[in-house]
Amino acid sequence: MNQAMHISKSIHKLTRLYNATLEKFMKELNLTKPQGIIIGQIYKEPKTIGQITEAVQLSYSTVSGIIDRLERDEWIQRVRDKTDRRVIWIQRTEKMEEIKNKVEFYHEQFFHTVLSDLDTDELDKIASSLDLLNSQLEKKGS
Repeated sequence: MNQAMHISKSIHKLTRLYNATLEKFMKELNLTKPQGIIIGQIYKEPKTIGQITEAVQLSYSTVSGIIDRLERDEWIQRVRDKTDRRVIWIQRTEKMEEIKNKVEFYHEQFFHTVLSDLDTDELDKIASSLDLLNSQLEKKGS
């Protein structure tokens, strides 16, 4: 197998393993993967459904349905814009604030656990290789 194919398969496997772990964590919170994707979009700042739709590349009706369920479960809320009543912002609720630290801790702890057996040289190699790969993807991938 050539190196490019080996790298491609390794990235695919890494992504699959990370996503499986993340889905397990999301399940503990009673959230689906699509709901987690939407939450990720409004985690830092409120957005409109149109902005979310564009970012996640799903149809407006699909995103709207996911938002309906998240609102029902009190993860998000719809808030009318103060200056333009036609605009509705999707923002996180106090319930989401309560788990914010848990989510951040999970991400930090996940990588700490995975990488804990590696020495500094190995970690430096991984970091520089990932930086190089990201740089190449930015140059040639877009």
